[in-house]
Amino acid sequence: MDEIKTSSGRVVGSWNGERARDLMAEIARIKQMLIQEKSSESLDSRSMPHRDQLHQDLLEFKAYHLWGCDRHGECVVGTNANRIESVDKVLSFSLIDHH
Repeated sequence: MDEIKTSSGRVVGSWNGERARDLMAEIARIKQMLIQEKSSESLDSRSMPHRDQLHQDLLEFKAYHLWGCDRHGECVVGTNANRIESVDKVLSFSLIDHH
């Protein structure tokens, strides 16, 4: 499933898992829409589609928000989903001892 849902389960967007930049743009669009609606709903980085594409070592990653990784090894990270890091960089950070 490509569905992006809010904290209450409402489908507000989608991402096909192909490009991290597309996910970053979609999250920004959804957040703007929620602000305009004055909605109390939020997005949970752990409930984004295509969690199956995350590296095994990142499934329990908690050092910072990890929204998703695309098929090319690029990950959308940060509280505001506004940065893209390579999966290797995220992995090296996760191995420091931030579990």
